[in-house]
Amino acid sequence: MKNLARILAVSCAVAAMHSQADGLDDFISSLDEVSTDAEDATGGLSSLDDRKEEKPSAKADGSKPFYLMPFCRNLEGKAEAMIPGKAWEAVQEGKYYPLGTRYRTVGSSSRLKIVFGFDSEVSIVGEASFGTIAMAPGEKSRAITLVSGTISVKVPNNLSEGLFSVNAPGFVACNLAGESSYSYARSGDGDEAVVSCVTKSLSVKGRNFEIPSMRAANKVRIVTSQDHLVSAIYGISGDIMTRLDQGRILVKDYGTGASKEEDKVLDWKLSPNSTVRIHRAVPALGEAMAVTVMTFDERSNLRNRCAFAEKVVQVNSGELGPASKKDREELAKRAADMTDTGDATATEEDVPVEEEAATVSE
Repeated sequence: MKNLARILAVSCAVAAMHSQADGLDDFISSLDEVSTDAEDATGGLSSLDDRKEEKPSAKADGSKPFYLMPFCRNLEGKAEAMIPGKAWEAVQEGKYYPLGTRYRTVGSSSRLKIVFGFDSEVSIVGEASFGTIAMAPGEKSRAITLVSGTISVKVPNNLSEGLFSVNAPGFVACNLAGESSYSYARSGDGDEAVVSCVTKSLSVKGRNFEIPSMRAANKVRIVTSQDHLVSAIYGISGDIMTRLDQGRILVKDYGTGASKEEDKVLDWKLSPNSTVRIHRAVPALGEAMAVTVMTFDERSNLRNRCAFAEKVVQVNSGELGPASKKDREELAKRAADMTDTGDATATEEDVPVEEEAATVSE
């Protein structure tokens, strides 16, 4: 740009033959300043790609975290995109795609990177597929849906909560910050996903369960049945706190005598090889789903079990007592000691299987 400006300036000056030597130098110098200002304003010829990416007005300060439409920054191998209302077509580098588009790669050597905004992108290595979710005009948040394979997500570490989410039939990963990855597969029995928090944090929400915060190196496996009546959460890496529904209970204020309904939860530490199983059933009467929540430790021993009807305070068993004869006898002995009856030889018939006990929290 500078050399071109100099050549034009010299040509004009020589052709005119009006300028003195000092005047010519001043003229060329002034043109240099003009050309430098122009390069600063446009970014020069070498920054056309950067200007193309900045066109949707995403900003690094977080005020506009995402572009109006995502675009393909990098493609290796073969990948296809399906724009809403159209058939599958080959993905083109640098092309912007509307929200609601679905992407898939073909072949284990394929690589695809879709950019959503400043430092926000979704990457595929190998064969996988995901879709973007259409948003209302002016909506700041973005969301994707898992379809198959493994994808990686990167968003700014300081991204505000609720602005990016990853959806699957049995759960939604939300409040993403930093890097995370998701492996997803469907089968005839339902689907299975592995959620990995790589660097910063994320949350997971599903029916009757929630993981408020996964941290770096935390990993869980979530299995959902095809009819969505069974969910299983398995700990793989890290000690992850989960919040499990335990139905609705009636809480009495002894000061005022008034009672109010509250949702009860169990805080359970999901360690590697421990499990949470949630079973749901459609009741014969009414619309409230019948739910049983069970937790198992690393040795597959049942630690908690609670049965209830969703949002119905009248149907809640509370934490169910131990099931084995030995555990029930120990419970009867402790109860006898507390009441000072001296009856420490209670048998299986003395303690009902469904006797309510205090909630056990891990």
